[in-house]
Amino acid sequence: MTRSRQSGFTLVELLVVIGIISILLAIILPSLYKAQGRVRTVTCQSNLKQWGINMLIYSSENDGFLPSNSRDWVAALLPYSSEASPTADNGKNSIACCPLATQPSAGSGSQPYTAFTLQSGYSSEPIALGSYGINGWVCNVPSSETEIYGVSTRNNWRRFDVDESTSKIPLILDSMWMRAFPDNTNLPPEKNGDFDNCDLTGAGRRQMRHFCIDRHGGTTNGTFMDLSVRKIGLRELWKLKWHRASDTGAPQPEWPEWIETLSGK
Repeated sequence: MTRSRQSGFTLVELLVVIGIISILLAIILPSLYKAQGRVRTVTCQSNLKQWGINMLIYSSENDGFLPSNSRDWVAALLPYSSEASPTADNGKNSIACCPLATQPSAGSGSQPYTAFTLQSGYSSEPIALGSYGINGWVCNVPSSETEIYGVSTRNNWRRFDVDESTSKIPLILDSMWMRAFPDNTNLPPEKNGDFDNCDLTGAGRRQMRHFCIDRHGGTTNGTFMDLSVRKIGLRELWKLKWHRASDTGAPQPEWPEWIETLSGK
């Protein structure tokens, strides 16, 4: 009597199939991760565009002036937002957060990819999580505030209709804090996400590190006073017109190794 051969894969055949699947995954997964990163970058830019539009609407309803308090800009603009309001416990799907930075920090090493708590003015009451910051020099500060980090507030932009190329004036950017007052002479951070001593060291000479973060493949995102939104190479941050007296031709600082090795200019 002839026995029927038992159907099924042999061990060798199974190992071959597993090997082929592993090779395919090794080829496909990096492309999927890159595509996912591009989607998050585009979503981030869309959020920034919305904030720029909200700022323009605010300005049109306030005699052309931008908000006066750089700590309060999110609260000032929320009434003009058509998107769902940000919440204080979750930054996911919120226009106040870059999609790559939606949750509070669990440690200093993750700083570029985490959100911070936003308050209304100097209140300790949280209103939202955020991971975007305003260029403090655009704000219409009160006349009693004559100087910030040694720079006269006469150099604040205050309005959209200025006599400079607005495509070079940053408005709102990816950030590790709600605001910053950068200058072209600021020192670069020693590492990505180096948040220490931003305000306390060198009379504001470290303010640029709020914005100088590698969050999007060697770049950061920002919206400008002409409402354009784009990626910004980290070294390019030192060439932008942060305030009226910004010296865009100032000598470049000595770049730390982590910035030198980035692909973004």
